[in-house]
Amino acid sequence: MYKERYADAGFTLIELLVTVAIVAILSTLAYPSYHSFMTKTRRGEATRELQDLAAGMERYYANNDSSYKDATPIRITGSSHTEHGYYNLAVTLSNSNQSYTLSATATGLQVNDNKCPSFTLTSTGKKGPAATVDQCW
Repeated sequence: MYKERYADAGFTLIELLVTVAIVAILSTLAYPSYHSFMTKTRRGEATRELQDLAAGMERYYANNDSSYKDATPIRITGSSHTEHGYYNLAVTLSNSNQSYTLSATATGLQVNDNKCPSFTLTSTGKKGPAATVDQCW
């Protein structure tokens, strides 16, 4: 009677192995989708930071005698990289300090993003790189 009472309690080793195998298969299928989703989500950080930096550049221009001279991401936003560090930010001045091109270049985990490794935004509002604006911005 003792053996019969405890024989039905619990799971067998085969049942546990089947469950582990199912979880492993589902994880293998889900990981690429998750990785792709996270990569696309991090792109939003770059575009948001470039737009914030552009707004800061315009404030800087208005407060500094209509010139972008000495403007840097650190001077404008306090940092040379995005909030979570997935992109490095840079300002390139041109036209005698009257125009600029902002750039965000992937770093860290985002370096493996082959579709959108960098972003640009000019003082005229032109987004780049031109070939991937629809996909990346």
